[in-house]
Amino acid sequence: MNYKLFILLITFAVLFSCNSDKKNNNNQNPIPEKHMVLAKPVPVTELISKIPELAHYHKKLTESLKSNPPILLLDKSEIRDEKQEKAQNIAIHDKRFTRDVYHPETREPLRNEIMIVREALPGDIPKNVKCDKKDCYYVSMYNYFSNSSTVALVDVKKERVIHVKHIVGGQAELSKRLTDLAINIAINSPEVIQALGINPNEKEATMSNVKTAMNGTKCERSKHLCVAPTFLNHINKRALWAIVDLTDWKLVGVAWTELGDFEGDIPQNKTTETELQNDYVMENFCEKNNDTTFGDWKVNYRITSSDGLEVFDTKYKDRTVIRSSKIVDWHVSYLYKEGVGYSDATGCPMFSSSAVVAFNGPYTEKIFDDSGKKIGTALIQDFRSPIWPAPCNYRYQSRFEFYDDGSFRITGVNHGRGCNTQGVYKPVFRMDIVANEGEEDFSTWNGKKWQKWQKEKWMDQKNAKYTKEGYWMKLSGPNGSGYYIEPGVGQWPHNRGDSAFVYVSAWHQDKDEGDTDMITIGTCCSYDYRQGPEKFIEPQENLNGNHLIIWYVPRMHNDNTPGREYCWATQVVDNGKSKIKTWPGIVGPKFIPIQNK
Repeated sequence: MNYKLFILLITFAVLFSCNSDKKNNNNQNPIPEKHMVLAKPVPVTELISKIPELAHYHKKLTESLKSNPPILLLDKSEIRDEKQEKAQNIAIHDKRFTRDVYHPETREPLRNEIMIVREALPGDIPKNVKCDKKDCYYVSMYNYFSNSSTVALVDVKKERVIHVKHIVGGQAELSKRLTDLAINIAINSPEVIQALGINPNEKEATMSNVKTAMNGTKCERSKHLCVAPTFLNHINKRALWAIVDLTDWKLVGVAWTELGDFEGDIPQNKTTETELQNDYVMENFCEKNNDTTFGDWKVNYRITSSDGLEVFDTKYKDRTVIRSSKIVDWHVSYLYKEGVGYSDATGCPMFSSSAVVAFNGPYTEKIFDDSGKKIGTALIQDFRSPIWPAPCNYRYQSRFEFYDDGSFRITGVNHGRGCNTQGVYKPVFRMDIVANEGEEDFSTWNGKKWQKWQKEKWMDQKNAKYTKEGYWMKLSGPNGSGYYIEPGVGQWPHNRGDSAFVYVSAWHQDKDEGDTDMITIGTCCSYDYRQGPEKFIEPQENLNGNHLIIWYVPRMHNDNTPGREYCWATQVVDNGKSKIKTWPGIVGPKFIPIQNK
């Protein structure tokens, strides 16, 4: 078994009212009035006796804590070939990889688990690391004690680990074993059965491997590893979220969200497994880098495992402009007070932690001004859930706009539809822009002049002031060259304002803080600045003398109000046929070259 089955959980997700084990209880109330119900504590021993999958997992985990090193490995059913097994074995015998598997003071064994072993993709490999494609493997491990992850790149031919990355506060993608465990905990929980009014089965859960949180619980406070198997009720236009804590093996609670109206039947998924894991996309855009030209622009790009479309080493008139730019996460939160949601990702259709995967390859679109004159070209990559636009399915796009005058705009596009009519979408942009090869300055407009940032910090756009041209920020070098940065304030099509948090961190050559493909950072459901990038600015460092990284997290509120739809999609009747109608939301800043006089 391998990670591609994760995607099939979503592919074969159906409404709970269909294909279920019809054990209805007329005394149960399937649609409670409350949006959220916390689960009653259940002794772990009781759950172990009731759920065979948990009993098996508990036995394996207990054995692993007595092993040296104390790591729960992927078992034979999750290993596809000898190279995967070899990569796992090489990694766990590398001291750098196992640095944190024991308590630093008492040396007690900690709970560690291998999550993923797969072929490494170009986006996983640092520029200074050489690793042959056919022999390079990616191994990730999660530490439950510290809520951190460790990633190793393994050369199975040379039988050695060639790179190790430690991510504090980063949660690795889930193994198939944990995904199945989460589903079984959910469907055996009284609160889920009570809420649905039936005994659900495994196939009725969707989004089961996507990380989640629930404000006020250990998922949010103690940074436990939590996911949210979700069950749809199309008749009542609701989705039931079962928040499962995989650190403590329990149901945290259930929450209902409103799905809104959906015209017509739920679309049938006609995408086969082969099409989902499209060899063309993998071979041409995931497993190798690509390049193209748009006039004076020379653009390199690739689809990553979980950071969407990455544009890198991009030049305008032979001068490097973008070292790397990508959307590393999509945080989606529902129910403001309760704070439930997903930490989602976009990426390759195979061997990926992404639930919203690449749909065909990148394509281009000409950009025209109001007079019809061509002024630039956009590079776009579409990412879709299998049966979008059905409820609890998503469609995102990475869109890079390159203008003939040297300006460019980096955007994320949300087509909805999601699991609620009142969702807040927060794409996490990481932008490595080159204003100067070396020392750079970041400034914001204070209403009278540009104010330079001396230390790493963050700022909310609601406190921004703008120049008469609409600029909020500036990235510049010692000679004054660089870029003005214009955020969205509703001036562009399909934009209601970015409402962004901006963070600026110093880049470190000896640290990988997003240079390669990133695992999930931050929590899905925080409404303040705690979106993930804050970990790269705490504690604060001086910005002076450094190359800088800009993190940008807009907030998009979906809207299904007739006539005001935004970040929304549905199915309508058009000349007797079914047609998908979408109202996209587009966010992201524009970079305008500073014209030195």
